[in-house]
Amino acid sequence: MYKKNVLLSALLCISTQCASDVTPWLEIKPSYFFFNKSPMKNIYNKGGFELQASASVPCCHYLDFYGSIGCRHVSGHALNTCEKTSLTVVPGDIGLKPVFSFHDYFYYFFAIGPRFLYFQQKNDSPYVDRIIKGGSVGLFFNTGFNVLLFEHFLLGIFGEYSYEKATVCPKKPNVYSNGSLQIGGLAFGLSLGYAF
Repeated sequence: MYKKNVLLSALLCISTQCASDVTPWLEIKPSYFFFNKSPMKNIYNKGGFELQASASVPCCHYLDFYGSIGCRHVSGHALNTCEKTSLTVVPGDIGLKPVFSFHDYFYYFFAIGPRFLYFQQKNDSPYVDRIIKGGSVGLFFNTGFNVLLFEHFLLGIFGEYSYEKATVCPKKPNVYSNGSLQIGGLAFGLSLGYAF
């Protein structure tokens, strides 16, 4: 029992020492989102706006725990009848984020992990359900660069890919659906943050 306590104490001291020269980050990340798979790419061909708030907390040198929550909204038209449709997605991410610094003020990072999401689609067409909603679990991967300004403020650019498989079950009779759609895609944007 004594050896286990000594080993646990040593590991705790090492992890505290590793994390002592890195700090938590809070970021606001506005971006432009677009789909990369049909039929979503054809329905919402102009893409849309996405806003995320994220936090990174160091667990050891070069590695952070990462979490974010966001909201994405896109508008488009039905393929055959051109009625308006819109899709709102609320993603929540957790994962790991390696961070590499160079020249003391520049940081490269990438993050990867599961994505939990809620979605709601509104349709103006009388032929399909007016509101379709649900939840799903997917994956995300993002990468980018940050620059530390004025001691605590971060400015950066990032790109993100998300794989979000949603199951759609129409309630209206005689409406065909193959059941699942890829509602993820690509996002590119800026990040504004604060380093503690």
